Amino acid sequence: MSGIRLRPYQVEAVEAFFRALPEHSRQLMVLPTGAGKTIVFGEIARRYIEQTRTDKPVLVMAHRTELLDQAEEKIRMVWPGAVVGRIQGQQNEQLAQVLVASTQTLVMGRKVREPSLVIYDECHHSRAEGAVQVLQRLGVFETNGPKLLGVTATPKRADKHELGDIFEHLAYERTILDMIVDGYLSDVRGQKVVIPNLHLGHIRTTAGDYNAKDLAKVMNESRALDAVVDAVQEFAPQRKSIVFAVDIAHAQALARRFQDQAVAAAAVDGQMSVEERASVLQDFAANRLRVVVNCQILTEGFDQPDVDCVVIARPTRSQALYTQMVGRALRLHPNKRDALVLDLVGASDDKSLQTFTKLVNSQKKQTKSVHALEGQPREDQSIAQWIQEEVQTQQAKTQLEERLVQAVNLFANRSRFRWQHIRRKDREVFAISFGENRWAYLFQVDTHFWPVLELNGERFMPLHASALPLEYAQGVAEAFLDLLDTRLIEKEADWRALPITEKQSYMLDKYRIPHNKTWTRGMAADVLTERFARKRVKILVKNFQADKWREALQKPEVRVWLEKKLEMFRVYSEKQKHVG
Repeated sequence: MSGIRLRPYQVEAVEAFFRALPEHSRQLMVLPTGAGKTIVFGEIARRYIEQTRTDKPVLVMAHRTELLDQAEEKIRMVWPGAVVGRIQGQQNEQLAQVLVASTQTLVMGRKVREPSLVIYDECHHSRAEGAVQVLQRLGVFETNGPKLLGVTATPKRADKHELGDIFEHLAYERTILDMIVDGYLSDVRGQKVVIPNLHLGHIRTTAGDYNAKDLAKVMNESRALDAVVDAVQEFAPQRKSIVFAVDIAHAQALARRFQDQAVAAAAVDGQMSVEERASVLQDFAANRLRVVVNCQILTEGFDQPDVDCVVIARPTRSQALYTQMVGRALRLHPNKRDALVLDLVGASDDKSLQTFTKLVNSQKKQTKSVHALEGQPREDQSIAQWIQEEVQTQQAKTQLEERLVQAVNLFANRSRFRWQHIRRKDREVFAISFGENRWAYLFQVDTHFWPVLELNGERFMPLHASALPLEYAQGVAEAFLDLLDTRLIEKEADWRALPITEKQSYMLDKYRIPHNKTWTRGMAADVLTERFARKRVKILVKNFQADKWREALQKPEVRVWLEKKLEMFRVYSEKQKHVG
Protein backbone atom coordinates (compact mmCIF):
# COMPACT_ATOMS: atom_id res chain seq x y z
CA MET A 1 0.00 0.00 0.00
CA SER A 2 1.31 3.47 -0.81
CA GLY A 3 2.21 6.01 1.85
CA ILE A 4 0.41 9.21 2.81
CA ARG A 5 -0.82 11.41 -0.05
CA LEU A 6 1.24 14.56 -0.49
CA ARG A 7 -0.36 18.01 -0.54
CA PRO A 8 -0.30 19.80 -3.93
CA TYR A 9 2.57 22.13 -3.03
CA GLN A 10 4.56 19.19 -1.64
CA VAL A 11 4.17 17.45 -5.00
CA GLU A 12 5.36 20.69 -6.68
CA ALA A 13 8.43 20.78 -4.44
CA VAL A 14 9.36 17.17 -5.20
CA GLU A 15 8.92 17.72 -8.94
CA ALA A 16 10.99 20.91 -8.79
CA PHE A 17 13.89 19.02 -7.22
CA PHE A 18 13.90 16.31 -9.89
CA ARG A 19 13.51 18.83 -12.73
CA ALA A 20 16.61 20.71 -11.58
CA LEU A 21 18.66 17.59 -10.81
CA PRO A 22 20.38 17.26 -14.24
CA GLU A 23 21.72 20.83 -14.00
CA HIS A 24 22.21 21.38 -10.28
CA SER A 25 23.95 19.06 -7.81
CA ARG A 26 23.46 21.15 -4.66
CA GLN A 27 19.89 22.38 -4.23
CA LEU A 28 18.14 24.37 -1.51
CA MET A 29 14.46 24.16 -0.56
CA VAL A 30 12.73 26.68 1.73
CA LEU A 31 9.47 25.62 3.39
CA PRO A 32 7.95 27.22 6.52
CA THR A 33 7.56 25.37 9.79
CA GLY A 34 4.42 23.26 9.52
CA ALA A 35 4.68 22.81 5.74
CA GLY A 36 5.81 19.20 6.08
CA LYS A 37 9.36 19.52 4.76
CA THR A 38 10.21 16.09 6.23
CA ILE A 39 7.38 14.59 4.19
CA VAL A 40 8.81 16.29 1.09
CA PHE A 41 12.34 15.02 1.50
CA GLY A 42 11.05 11.58 2.51
CA GLU A 43 9.27 11.35 -0.86
CA ILE A 44 12.40 12.65 -2.61
CA ALA A 45 14.46 9.91 -0.91
CA ARG A 46 11.96 7.25 -2.02
CA ARG A 47 11.86 8.39 -5.64
CA TYR A 48 15.61 8.92 -5.83
CA ILE A 49 16.35 5.36 -4.68
CA GLU A 50 13.69 3.89 -6.97
CA GLN A 51 14.59 5.92 -10.05
CA THR A 52 18.37 5.65 -9.86
CA ARG A 53 18.23 1.99 -8.78
CA THR A 54 21.41 2.65 -6.83
CA ASP A 55 22.75 0.45 -4.05
CA LYS A 56 24.12 3.54 -2.35
CA PRO A 57 22.00 4.92 0.52
CA VAL A 58 20.35 8.30 0.96
CA LEU A 59 21.92 10.08 3.95
CA VAL A 60 19.75 12.42 6.04
CA MET A 61 21.70 14.75 8.36
CA ALA A 62 20.23 16.69 11.28
CA HIS A 63 21.74 18.27 14.38
CA ARG A 64 19.15 17.31 17.01
CA THR A 65 17.62 14.05 18.21
CA GLU A 66 14.08 15.40 17.78
CA LEU A 67 14.76 16.11 14.10
CA LEU A 68 16.21 12.64 13.58
CA ASP A 69 13.14 11.09 15.24
CA GLN A 70 10.86 13.11 12.97
CA ALA A 71 12.85 12.14 9.89
CA GLU A 72 12.51 8.42 10.70
CA GLU A 73 8.79 8.71 11.40
CA LYS A 74 7.86 10.81 8.37
CA ILE A 75 10.01 8.84 5.92
CA ARG A 76 8.09 5.72 6.92
CA MET A 77 4.81 7.62 6.47
CA VAL A 78 5.55 8.31 2.80
CA TRP A 79 7.61 5.16 2.22
CA PRO A 80 6.19 2.36 4.42
CA GLY A 81 8.66 -0.24 3.15
CA ALA A 82 11.79 1.85 3.67
CA VAL A 83 14.71 0.35 5.58
CA VAL A 84 15.94 3.19 7.82
CA GLY A 85 19.14 3.04 9.87
CA ARG A 86 20.19 5.37 12.71
CA ILE A 87 23.72 6.74 13.05
CA GLN A 88 23.99 8.57 16.36
CA GLY A 89 26.18 7.97 19.38
CA GLN A 90 26.39 4.22 19.94
CA GLN A 91 23.94 3.48 17.11
CA ASN A 92 25.63 2.67 13.81
CA GLU A 93 23.04 1.03 11.55
CA GLN A 94 24.80 1.33 8.20
CA LEU A 95 23.02 -1.41 6.21
CA ALA A 96 19.90 0.54 5.23
CA GLN A 97 18.40 2.38 2.27
CA VAL A 98 18.14 5.60 4.27
CA LEU A 99 20.74 6.55 6.88
CA VAL A 100 19.49 9.09 9.44
CA ALA A 101 22.60 10.59 11.01
CA SER A 102 23.43 13.07 13.75
CA THR A 103 25.57 15.91 12.43
CA GLN A 104 27.58 15.89 15.67
CA THR A 105 28.36 12.19 15.25
CA LEU A 106 29.60 12.85 11.72
CA VAL A 107 31.65 15.86 12.88
CA MET A 108 33.33 13.58 15.44
CA GLY A 109 34.60 11.49 12.53
CA ARG A 110 32.08 8.65 12.15
CA LYS A 111 32.46 7.17 8.66
CA VAL A 112 29.38 6.23 6.66
CA ARG A 113 28.74 4.28 3.49
CA GLU A 114 29.15 6.47 0.42
CA PRO A 115 25.71 8.06 -0.17
CA SER A 116 24.07 8.78 -3.51
CA LEU A 117 22.12 11.74 -2.08
CA VAL A 118 22.70 13.83 1.07
CA ILE A 119 19.67 15.57 2.59
CA TYR A 120 20.56 18.22 5.18
CA ASP A 121 17.62 19.02 7.48
CA GLU A 122 17.61 22.56 8.98
CA CYS A 123 20.51 23.33 6.65
CA HIS A 124 20.88 26.92 7.87
CA HIS A 125 23.27 25.24 10.33
CA SER A 126 25.48 24.10 7.45
CA ARG A 127 27.92 26.98 8.01
CA ALA A 128 28.45 25.88 11.63
CA GLU A 129 31.91 24.77 12.61
CA GLY A 130 32.53 21.23 11.43
CA ALA A 131 29.45 20.90 9.20
CA VAL A 132 31.22 22.16 6.08
CA GLN A 133 34.05 19.70 6.70
CA VAL A 134 31.51 16.86 6.92
CA LEU A 135 30.00 17.89 3.57
CA GLN A 136 33.48 18.06 2.05
CA ARG A 137 34.33 14.63 3.42
CA LEU A 138 31.11 13.22 1.93
CA GLY A 139 32.19 14.58 -1.46
CA VAL A 140 29.19 16.80 -2.28
CA PHE A 141 31.46 19.49 -3.78
CA GLU A 142 33.14 17.00 -6.13
CA THR A 143 32.00 16.75 -9.77
CA ASN A 144 30.93 13.13 -9.44
CA GLY A 145 30.05 13.29 -5.74
CA PRO A 146 26.65 12.67 -4.16
CA LYS A 147 23.84 15.16 -4.78
CA LEU A 148 22.95 17.54 -1.96
CA LEU A 149 19.53 18.83 -0.90
CA GLY A 150 19.25 21.33 1.93
CA VAL A 151 15.85 22.04 3.53
CA THR A 152 15.11 24.88 5.93
CA ALA A 153 12.45 27.33 7.03
CA THR A 154 15.02 30.06 7.57
CA PRO A 155 17.75 30.37 4.91
CA LYS A 156 19.21 33.57 6.39
CA ARG A 157 21.67 33.44 9.26
CA ALA A 158 22.07 35.98 12.03
CA ASP A 159 25.86 36.13 11.60
CA LYS A 160 25.44 37.23 7.94
CA HIS A 161 27.10 34.09 6.50
CA GLU A 162 24.97 33.29 3.48
CA LEU A 163 24.39 29.76 2.20
CA GLY A 164 25.23 30.51 -1.44
CA ASP A 165 28.66 28.92 -1.26
CA ILE A 166 27.05 25.67 -0.06
CA PHE A 167 24.01 25.53 -2.35
CA GLU A 168 23.96 26.52 -6.00
CA HIS A 169 20.23 26.50 -6.81
CA LEU A 170 17.01 27.43 -4.98
CA ALA A 171 14.71 24.63 -6.15
CA TYR A 172 11.51 25.62 -4.36
CA GLU A 173 10.28 28.21 -1.87
CA ARG A 174 7.04 29.05 -0.13
CA THR A 175 6.45 31.75 2.45
CA ILE A 176 4.39 31.70 5.62
CA LEU A 177 1.95 34.06 3.89
CA ASP A 178 1.57 31.62 0.97
CA MET A 179 0.77 28.83 3.40
CA ILE A 180 -1.78 30.90 5.34
CA VAL A 181 -3.56 32.07 2.18
CA ASP A 182 -3.75 28.51 0.84
CA GLY A 183 -5.02 27.21 4.15
CA TYR A 184 -2.13 24.99 5.24
CA LEU A 185 -1.05 27.11 8.22
CA SER A 186 -3.14 28.75 10.89
CA ASP A 187 -4.23 32.36 10.56
CA VAL A 188 -2.08 34.57 12.82
CA ARG A 189 -2.13 38.05 14.33
CA GLY A 190 0.54 40.10 16.11
CA GLN A 191 0.39 42.21 19.25
CA LYS A 192 3.14 44.57 20.35
CA VAL A 193 3.74 44.89 24.12
CA VAL A 194 5.96 47.76 25.23
CA ILE A 195 8.07 47.25 28.36
CA PRO A 196 8.57 50.65 30.05
CA ASN A 197 12.19 51.77 30.50
CA LEU A 198 13.51 48.88 28.37
CA HIS A 199 16.05 50.11 25.78
CA LEU A 200 17.31 47.37 23.49
CA GLY A 201 19.26 49.64 21.17
CA HIS A 202 22.09 49.97 23.71
CA ILE A 203 22.74 46.23 23.95
CA ARG A 204 25.93 44.94 22.35
CA THR A 205 25.76 42.77 19.22
CA THR A 206 27.42 39.34 19.11
CA ALA A 207 27.30 37.17 15.94
CA GLY A 208 24.54 39.35 14.50
CA ASP A 209 22.19 39.21 17.50
CA TYR A 210 21.81 40.77 20.93
CA ASN A 211 24.57 39.76 23.30
CA ALA A 212 22.89 37.04 25.39
CA LYS A 213 24.45 38.11 28.70
CA ASP A 214 23.43 41.76 28.25
CA LEU A 215 19.94 40.80 27.08
CA ALA A 216 19.38 38.41 29.99
CA LYS A 217 20.31 41.17 32.44
CA VAL A 218 17.62 43.59 31.20
CA MET A 219 14.92 40.98 30.50
CA ASN A 220 15.33 39.36 33.94
CA GLU A 221 14.48 42.56 35.79
CA SER A 222 11.28 42.53 37.80
CA ARG A 223 9.29 44.94 35.60
CA ALA A 224 10.20 43.02 32.46
CA LEU A 225 9.16 39.72 34.04
CA ASP A 226 5.86 41.26 35.16
CA ALA A 227 5.29 42.67 31.67
CA VAL A 228 5.51 39.19 30.13
CA VAL A 229 3.05 37.65 32.60
CA ASP A 230 0.67 40.63 32.38
CA ALA A 231 0.72 40.48 28.56
CA VAL A 232 -0.25 36.81 28.52
CA GLN A 233 -2.99 37.41 31.10
CA GLU A 234 -4.37 40.35 29.12
CA PHE A 235 -4.09 39.19 25.52
CA ALA A 236 -4.00 35.39 25.78
CA PRO A 237 -5.90 34.37 28.93
CA GLN A 238 -7.38 31.22 27.33
CA ARG A 239 -4.56 30.39 24.93
CA LYS A 240 -1.99 27.60 25.11
CA SER A 241 1.29 29.49 25.09
CA ILE A 242 5.00 28.95 24.54
CA VAL A 243 7.22 31.66 25.99
CA PHE A 244 10.75 32.06 24.62
CA ALA A 245 13.24 33.18 27.26
CA VAL A 246 16.83 34.42 27.02
CA ASP A 247 18.57 31.92 29.28
CA ILE A 248 17.85 29.27 31.90
CA ALA A 249 17.62 31.71 34.82
CA HIS A 250 15.22 33.89 32.84
CA ALA A 251 13.05 30.88 31.90
CA GLN A 252 12.84 29.70 35.49
CA ALA A 253 12.07 33.19 36.79
CA LEU A 254 9.25 33.61 34.28
CA ALA A 255 7.77 30.21 35.15
CA ARG A 256 7.73 31.19 38.84
CA ARG A 257 5.99 34.49 38.02
CA PHE A 258 3.29 32.65 36.08
CA GLN A 259 2.85 30.19 38.95
CA ASP A 260 2.53 33.09 41.40
CA GLN A 261 -0.39 34.32 39.27
CA ALA A 262 -2.04 30.85 39.48
CA VAL A 263 -1.18 30.03 35.87
CA ALA A 264 -0.24 26.38 35.29
CA ALA A 265 3.29 26.85 33.96
CA ALA A 266 6.71 25.21 33.88
CA ALA A 267 10.15 25.82 32.35
CA VAL A 268 12.21 23.55 30.10
CA ASP A 269 15.84 23.91 29.08
CA GLY A 270 18.69 21.93 27.56
CA GLN A 271 20.30 21.10 30.92
CA MET A 272 17.29 19.14 32.16
CA SER A 273 17.38 15.38 31.83
CA VAL A 274 15.54 13.89 28.86
CA GLU A 275 13.01 12.38 31.28
CA GLU A 276 12.36 15.68 33.08
CA ARG A 277 11.88 17.57 29.83
CA ALA A 278 9.61 14.87 28.42
CA SER A 279 7.48 14.95 31.58
CA VAL A 280 6.91 18.72 31.30
CA LEU A 281 6.08 18.53 27.60
CA GLN A 282 3.72 15.63 28.21
CA ASP A 283 1.87 17.73 30.81
CA PHE A 284 1.72 20.56 28.27
CA ALA A 285 0.35 18.23 25.57
CA ALA A 286 -2.29 16.93 27.99
CA ASN A 287 -3.32 20.51 28.93
CA ARG A 288 -2.20 20.12 32.53
CA LEU A 289 0.01 23.13 31.79
CA ARG A 290 -1.17 26.23 29.95
CA VAL A 291 2.24 27.88 29.58
CA VAL A 292 5.69 26.44 28.90
CA VAL A 293 8.68 28.75 29.16
CA ASN A 294 11.73 27.53 27.29
CA CYS A 295 15.30 28.50 26.61
CA GLN A 296 16.74 27.47 23.20
CA ILE A 297 15.00 24.09 23.24
CA LEU A 298 11.66 24.42 21.39
CA THR A 299 12.71 26.47 18.36
CA GLU A 300 13.20 23.36 16.18
CA GLY A 301 11.82 19.83 16.12
CA PHE A 302 8.90 20.51 18.49
CA ASP A 303 5.36 19.93 17.19
CA GLN A 304 2.38 20.74 19.38
CA PRO A 305 -0.38 21.78 16.95
CA ASP A 306 -2.82 23.21 19.51
CA VAL A 307 -0.34 25.88 20.65
CA ASP A 308 -2.02 29.15 19.66
CA CYS A 309 0.25 31.76 21.24
CA VAL A 310 3.98 32.44 21.21
CA VAL A 311 5.53 35.08 23.45
CA ILE A 312 8.78 36.61 22.25
CA ALA A 313 10.30 37.36 25.66
CA ARG A 314 13.68 36.79 24.03
CA PRO A 315 13.92 39.81 21.67
CA THR A 316 16.13 39.08 18.67
CA ARG A 317 17.72 40.73 15.65
CA SER A 318 17.82 37.38 13.85
CA GLN A 319 15.02 36.89 11.34
CA ALA A 320 15.86 33.17 11.23
CA LEU A 321 15.44 32.74 15.00
CA TYR A 322 12.31 34.90 15.06
CA THR A 323 10.71 32.88 12.25
CA GLN A 324 11.48 29.63 14.08
CA MET A 325 9.82 30.94 17.24
CA VAL A 326 6.68 32.17 15.45
CA GLY A 327 6.44 28.87 13.58
CA ARG A 328 5.68 26.98 16.81
CA ALA A 329 2.10 28.37 16.77
CA LEU A 330 1.29 28.08 13.06
CA ARG A 331 0.35 24.42 12.71
CA LEU A 332 -3.28 23.60 12.06
CA HIS A 333 -5.48 22.06 14.74
CA PRO A 334 -9.20 21.24 14.58
CA ASN A 335 -10.03 23.60 17.47
CA LYS A 336 -7.65 26.46 16.64
CA ARG A 337 -9.21 29.75 15.52
CA ASP A 338 -5.93 31.57 14.93
CA ALA A 339 -2.50 32.12 16.46
CA LEU A 340 -1.25 35.10 18.43
CA VAL A 341 2.31 36.46 18.51
CA LEU A 342 3.17 38.71 21.46
CA ASP A 343 6.21 40.88 20.70
CA LEU A 344 7.93 42.22 23.81
CA VAL A 345 9.65 45.43 22.71
CA GLY A 346 11.53 48.29 24.31
CA ALA A 347 10.26 51.77 25.08
CA SER A 348 12.63 53.20 22.45
CA ASP A 349 12.67 52.06 18.84
CA ASP A 350 15.40 49.64 17.79
CA LYS A 351 15.29 49.38 14.00
CA SER A 352 17.16 46.05 13.97
CA LEU A 353 14.69 44.31 16.32
CA GLN A 354 12.68 41.57 14.62
CA THR A 355 8.91 41.86 15.06
CA PHE A 356 5.78 40.35 13.55
CA THR A 357 5.37 43.40 11.31
CA LYS A 358 8.92 43.01 9.98
CA LEU A 359 8.35 39.33 9.30
CA VAL A 360 5.24 40.13 7.25
CA ASN A 361 7.04 42.91 5.33
CA SER A 362 9.96 40.61 4.49
CA GLN A 363 7.64 38.00 2.99
CA LYS A 364 4.85 39.87 1.26
CA LYS A 365 6.73 40.56 -2.00
CA GLN A 366 7.60 36.85 -2.30
CA THR A 367 4.06 35.65 -1.70
CA LYS A 368 2.79 33.88 -4.83
CA SER A 369 -0.82 33.24 -3.81
CA VAL A 370 -1.98 36.84 -4.33
CA HIS A 371 -0.68 39.89 -6.13
CA ALA A 372 1.69 42.38 -4.51
CA LEU A 373 0.52 43.31 -1.03
CA GLU A 374 0.71 46.88 0.20
CA GLY A 375 0.97 48.26 3.71
CA GLN A 376 0.86 45.94 6.69
CA PRO A 377 -1.77 44.45 9.02
CA ARG A 378 -3.12 46.62 11.80
CA GLU A 379 -2.80 45.32 15.34
CA ASP A 380 -6.50 44.44 15.31
CA GLN A 381 -6.11 42.41 12.10
CA SER A 382 -5.03 38.87 11.50
CA ILE A 383 -3.06 37.96 8.38
CA ALA A 384 -6.19 36.49 6.76
CA GLN A 385 -8.24 39.61 7.46
CA TRP A 386 -5.49 41.88 6.14
CA ILE A 387 -5.04 39.93 2.90
CA GLN A 388 -8.79 39.75 2.34
CA GLU A 389 -9.00 43.53 2.75
CA GLU A 390 -6.06 43.95 0.35
CA VAL A 391 -7.71 41.73 -2.25
CA GLN A 392 -10.99 43.60 -2.00
CA THR A 393 -9.16 46.93 -2.36
CA GLN A 394 -7.28 45.71 -5.42
CA GLN A 395 -10.51 44.41 -6.93
CA ALA A 396 -12.04 47.86 -6.56
CA LYS A 397 -9.11 49.37 -8.49
CA THR A 398 -8.85 46.93 -11.35
CA GLN A 399 -10.23 43.71 -12.79
CA LEU A 400 -7.85 41.07 -11.44
CA GLU A 401 -7.27 37.61 -12.82
CA GLU A 402 -9.42 34.73 -11.61
CA ARG A 403 -6.64 33.45 -9.35
CA LEU A 404 -6.75 36.62 -7.25
CA VAL A 405 -10.54 36.61 -7.03
CA GLN A 406 -10.43 33.09 -5.64
CA ALA A 407 -7.91 34.16 -3.01
CA VAL A 408 -10.70 35.99 -1.12
CA ASN A 409 -11.72 32.56 0.11
CA LEU A 410 -8.75 32.31 2.41
CA PHE A 411 -9.91 29.11 3.99
CA ALA A 412 -10.21 27.02 0.82
CA ASN A 413 -7.98 24.27 2.17
CA ARG A 414 -7.89 25.06 5.88
CA SER A 415 -10.37 23.20 8.03
CA ARG A 416 -13.77 24.53 7.01
CA PHE A 417 -15.45 22.01 9.24
CA ARG A 418 -16.78 22.21 12.77
CA TRP A 419 -15.12 19.32 14.64
CA GLN A 420 -16.42 18.34 18.07
CA HIS A 421 -13.59 17.85 20.57
CA ILE A 422 -14.44 15.07 23.05
CA ARG A 423 -11.99 14.60 25.92
CA ARG A 424 -11.96 11.26 27.73
CA LYS A 425 -9.73 10.10 30.58
CA ASP A 426 -7.51 7.95 28.39
CA ARG A 427 -7.65 9.75 25.04
CA GLU A 428 -8.90 12.65 22.93
CA VAL A 429 -11.30 12.19 20.03
CA PHE A 430 -12.47 14.67 17.39
CA ALA A 431 -15.84 13.86 15.81
CA ILE A 432 -17.80 15.32 12.92
CA SER A 433 -21.25 14.45 11.58
CA PHE A 434 -21.62 14.77 7.81
CA GLY A 435 -25.14 13.43 7.35
CA GLU A 436 -27.88 11.35 8.93
CA ASN A 437 -26.05 8.90 11.23
CA ARG A 438 -22.80 9.44 9.28
CA TRP A 439 -19.70 10.27 11.29
CA ALA A 440 -15.95 10.62 10.85
CA TYR A 441 -13.44 10.70 13.73
CA LEU A 442 -9.86 11.43 14.69
CA PHE A 443 -9.19 8.70 17.27
CA GLN A 444 -6.15 9.07 19.55
CA VAL A 445 -3.77 6.12 19.82
CA ASP A 446 -0.80 6.96 22.05
CA THR A 447 0.50 10.29 20.67
CA HIS A 448 -1.00 9.85 17.18
CA PHE A 449 -4.50 9.90 15.73
CA TRP A 450 -6.28 7.47 13.45
CA PRO A 451 -8.74 8.96 10.92
CA VAL A 452 -11.79 6.69 11.17
CA LEU A 453 -15.03 6.38 9.21
CA GLU A 454 -18.19 4.98 10.85
CA LEU A 455 -19.90 2.31 8.75
CA ASN A 456 -23.37 0.79 9.14
CA GLY A 457 -24.11 -1.31 12.21
CA GLU A 458 -21.74 0.61 14.51
CA ARG A 459 -18.70 -0.72 12.66
CA PHE A 460 -15.62 1.42 12.09
CA MET A 461 -12.90 1.50 9.44
CA PRO A 462 -9.68 3.55 9.33
CA LEU A 463 -9.18 6.01 6.45
CA HIS A 464 -5.44 5.36 6.50
CA ALA A 465 -3.23 2.35 7.10
CA SER A 466 -1.77 3.72 10.35
CA ALA A 467 -2.22 6.36 13.03
CA LEU A 468 -0.68 9.73 12.11
CA PRO A 469 0.33 13.02 13.77
CA LEU A 470 -2.86 15.01 14.35
CA GLU A 471 -2.45 17.53 11.53
CA TYR A 472 -1.91 14.70 9.00
CA ALA A 473 -4.81 12.65 10.37
CA GLN A 474 -6.99 15.75 10.10
CA GLY A 475 -5.83 16.23 6.50
CA VAL A 476 -6.68 12.63 5.57
CA ALA A 477 -10.15 12.87 7.13
CA GLU A 478 -10.91 16.22 5.52
CA ALA A 479 -9.68 15.00 2.13
CA PHE A 480 -12.36 12.32 2.45
CA LEU A 481 -14.98 14.88 3.54
CA ASP A 482 -14.06 17.05 0.54
CA LEU A 483 -15.26 14.24 -1.72
CA LEU A 484 -18.78 14.73 -0.37
CA ASP A 485 -21.29 17.56 -0.56
CA THR A 486 -20.01 19.27 2.57
CA ARG A 487 -21.93 22.54 2.41
CA LEU A 488 -24.03 21.57 5.43
CA ILE A 489 -21.01 21.03 7.75
CA GLU A 490 -18.91 24.07 6.83
CA LYS A 491 -18.20 26.52 9.64
CA GLU A 492 -19.44 29.50 7.62
CA ALA A 493 -22.44 27.85 5.92
CA ASP A 494 -25.28 30.33 5.24
CA TRP A 495 -27.93 28.18 6.95
CA ARG A 496 -26.24 28.63 10.33
CA ALA A 497 -27.50 32.21 10.65
CA LEU A 498 -31.15 31.29 10.04
CA PRO A 499 -33.68 31.09 12.93
CA ILE A 500 -33.89 27.85 14.89
CA THR A 501 -36.26 25.22 13.42
CA GLU A 502 -39.21 23.60 15.18
CA LYS A 503 -37.49 20.22 15.01
CA GLN A 504 -34.35 21.63 16.64
CA SER A 505 -36.42 23.26 19.36
CA TYR A 506 -38.20 19.95 19.97
CA MET A 507 -34.88 18.09 20.24
CA LEU A 508 -33.46 20.69 22.65
CA ASP A 509 -36.57 20.35 24.83
CA LYS A 510 -36.31 16.56 24.68
CA TYR A 511 -32.77 16.66 26.03
CA ARG A 512 -33.63 19.45 28.52
CA ILE A 513 -31.19 21.90 27.00
CA PRO A 514 -32.15 25.53 27.84
CA HIS A 515 -32.64 27.75 24.77
CA ASN A 516 -34.84 30.55 23.47
CA LYS A 517 -36.25 31.94 20.22
CA THR A 518 -33.18 34.09 19.57
CA TRP A 519 -31.11 30.96 18.90
CA THR A 520 -29.92 30.35 15.35
CA ARG A 521 -29.89 27.00 13.57
CA GLY A 522 -26.11 26.97 13.89
CA MET A 523 -26.23 27.43 17.68
CA ALA A 524 -28.77 24.65 18.06
CA ALA A 525 -26.87 22.35 15.70
CA ASP A 526 -23.61 22.82 17.65
CA VAL A 527 -25.19 21.94 21.00
CA LEU A 528 -27.08 18.93 19.66
CA THR A 529 -24.12 17.65 17.64
CA GLU A 530 -21.89 17.82 20.71
CA ARG A 531 -24.41 15.77 22.68
CA PHE A 532 -24.74 13.16 19.93
CA ALA A 533 -20.96 13.12 19.41
CA ARG A 534 -20.35 12.08 23.02
CA LYS A 535 -22.67 9.12 22.55
CA ARG A 536 -21.07 8.13 19.23
CA VAL A 537 -17.56 8.43 20.69
CA LYS A 538 -18.47 5.99 23.50
CA ILE A 539 -19.45 3.46 20.85
CA LEU A 540 -16.32 4.24 18.83
CA VAL A 541 -14.03 3.66 21.83
CA LYS A 542 -15.82 0.41 22.55
CA ASN A 543 -15.88 -0.97 19.01
CA PHE A 544 -12.84 0.43 17.17
CA GLN A 545 -10.08 -2.01 18.03
CA ALA A 546 -6.96 -0.10 17.08
CA ASP A 547 -4.55 -2.90 18.02
CA LYS A 548 -6.37 -5.41 15.82
CA TRP A 549 -6.39 -3.02 12.88
CA ARG A 550 -2.70 -2.29 13.39
CA GLU A 551 -1.94 -6.00 13.43
CA ALA A 552 -4.18 -6.75 10.42
CA LEU A 553 -2.68 -3.95 8.34
CA GLN A 554 0.75 -5.51 8.65
CA LYS A 555 -0.53 -8.01 6.09
CA PRO A 556 -0.18 -6.84 2.47
CA GLU A 557 -3.55 -8.30 1.45
CA VAL A 558 -5.37 -6.29 4.14
CA ARG A 559 -3.62 -3.09 3.08
CA VAL A 560 -4.63 -3.77 -0.53
CA TRP A 561 -8.22 -4.40 0.63
CA LEU A 562 -8.31 -1.07 2.49
CA GLU A 563 -6.92 0.82 -0.50
CA LYS A 564 -9.56 -0.72 -2.78
CA LYS A 565 -12.32 0.05 -0.27
CA LEU A 566 -11.28 3.71 -0.05
CA GLU A 567 -11.01 3.93 -3.83
CA MET A 568 -14.61 2.67 -4.07
CA PHE A 569 -15.70 5.50 -1.76
CA ARG A 570 -13.84 8.02 -3.95
CA VAL A 571 -15.39 6.71 -7.18
CA TYR A 572 -18.88 6.64 -5.66
CA SER A 573 -18.50 10.19 -4.32
CA GLU A 574 -17.33 11.52 -7.69
CA LYS A 575 -20.33 9.91 -9.40
CA GLN A 576 -22.71 11.45 -6.85
CA LYS A 577 -21.16 14.89 -7.43
CA HIS A 578 -21.50 14.44 -11.18
CA VAL A 579 -25.16 13.43 -10.85
CA GLY A 580 -25.79 16.42 -8.60
